[in-house]
Amino acid sequence: MGEKEKKFEEQVLEVLNSFDFDRAHKTMEYLDWTWASLGRIPTRQELTAEAGRLLRELAGKPGVRGSGGLRASLKEDATLSLKFVVCESWSDPADDDGPAQ
Repeated sequence: MGEKEKKFEEQVLEVLNSFDFDRAHKTMEYLDWTWASLGRIPTRQELTAEAGRLLRELAGKPGVRGSGGLRASLKEDATLSLKFVVCESWSDPADDDGPAQ
């Protein structure tokens, strides 16, 4: 593993270690939020594994990956983040179709 990859893996571990998976899991239980691939609410360990997969999928390249409420992103300035998204809305001014109905 090269120095760049090692640094990125350190970032991944820092994000995983500081994320409140218990809070995300409790929210999923409260909302009865199941993952289609499991047919049930994921365990805390499954949430953690999926978050790690999404973060590592970025492989040091800016972008966004998401699944099951989890969203991993890496910005151009190398900021790595993990979010658990319950609800979101946005508007893209470049979208010629206008707002969704």
